[in-house]
Amino acid sequence: MAGEKAFVALRIVTGIIFLVHGIAKLQKGMAVVTAMFGDLGLPPWLAYPVMAVEIVGGLALILGIWSHYAAWALAVIMLGAIVTVKWDHGFMGQAGKNGYEFDLILLAVAVCVGLKKREKRPG
Repeated sequence: MAGEKAFVALRIVTGIIFLVHGIAKLQKGMAVVTAMFGDLGLPPWLAYPVMAVEIVGGLALILGIWSHYAAWALAVIMLGAIVTVKWDHGFMGQAGKNGYEFDLILLAVAVCVGLKKREKRPG
């Protein structure tokens, strides 16, 4: 019972983190975010699905609705961020650039949520 409550708390907090990051992209303005993606060597259009998955996926984790599907989409985003952007900065980061440690824990939680077996509801 305590383990299930802890898992729910972890899922919700992780959902909040993703939701806030998606909203932050909107607040910066998608023109700024697409330019940032381009500067990182990524296709600028990729900013839109990333933002959408962060917002919708974050809400799904918070609400516990389709959370296992959302978790896999979010895991792909975190894996992509680690491989394409953060890996060269190292685990803890260097020269004022963030490392991949935060992305790695979000990836791990997303995978755990994605792997969690859904319990059948009575009736």
